[in-house]
This record gives sequence, structure tokens and C-alpha cells, in this order.
Amino acid sequence: MKKYISMLLILLMVFSLAACSGIEKEHAVKDGSKDENVVVDPAPKINEQEVTLFFVNKKYIETSDKNLEKLISEKRLVKYGDTSLEEAVVRELMKGSDNKELSTEIPSSAKLINVEVADGTAFVNFARDGLYGGSMQEIFTIMQITRTLNALPNIQRVQFLIDGNKSETLMGHIGVSEPFKGPFEMEMDV
Repeated sequence: MKKYISMLLILLMVFSLAACSGIEKEHAVKDGSKDENVVVDPAPKINEQEVTLFFVNKKYIETSDKNLEKLISEKRLVKYGDTSLEEAVVRELMKGSDNKELSTEIPSSAKLINVEVADGTAFVNFARDGLYGGSMQEIFTIMQITRTLNALPNIQRVQFLIDGNKSETLMGHIGVSEPFKGPFEMEMDV
């Protein structure tokens, strides 16, 4: 008889513990913590859109021929999901072109923090660390980004930020404290 009572008590303890653990799990989910039984889609929704990117014409840089276009457009299908289209577009500019006649002048050491859009203004936020170059590189960086973002229908202005704040310049040469309305264009002696 003692054997049966012992077994009954053990079963009662097991069921009690199982019930308590289920209640704790239910409360944890309501409190905002992670429920390991919830299935999360491992492939978040990816959007894609064809956009026009602007890259630097290498022949212009090599020859300084004023009759050549400084920037040449390239159509590209851009995929984005976790970030905005505008941020994905700037990241594509940073990658460069597969066309050997085109290049990006955005420094390879530059670190893009993010791109946010509000009221038609794209706020392009770079980290100060790694953002350096000569005046020509700075001019082309601004030209590529403003021309590309202004080709998107929802963008009218581009404001550059450094570590989340307005800055006098990107790399020490060209003023960027105010937003660029339309594509930036500058005459230069290469």
C-alpha cells in the first residue's frame, strides 16, 4: 500500500510541476519575453525595386575632358527588407558598379549608419570614423548620393549627417550643413 501511495504522490508532484511551468511560460509571453514555441518566419519579406544609380565616369577622371559626363546612370534591381529603400540604394552606391568604366568615389572606409526619410528629406548618416578623402572624392560622393536619391520620387532634399548630427563638411572641403535641394553639381578642375 505504501508503494501505491508513494507512486501517487510522485505522479501528483510531476503534474503539479508541469502545470506550474506552463503557467510561468504563459506569463513570460504576456510579459513580452520570448516564447520558444512561436515559429518565426526565417525569411523576412524582401522588397525589390528597380532604381537608377549614378556612378563616376572613369574617363572623365582620367582625361579631365569637360565634354564628358561626370556621372553615368546605371539601372539596378535593389532588394531591401530590414532597411528603407533609400538606405539600400546608398549601400548599393557604396558597393560600386560591375561596369569597369564606372566607379564609386564614396570612400571604401566610410561607414553608413543609416538613411531615414522625413517630409521629402533623406537624412544620410555616416560615422565620422573612416570618412576621409580629398576634395574631388568629397565632391563626387555628394554628387553620387544626391543625384541617386533625388531620382527617387519621394525625395526632394538630401541632408548629410555625421554621427547623427549636422556637420560643416563630410571630409573637410564642401559645406553640407544645409540640405541639398536637387542634385549637387560643381565645376571642378581634375
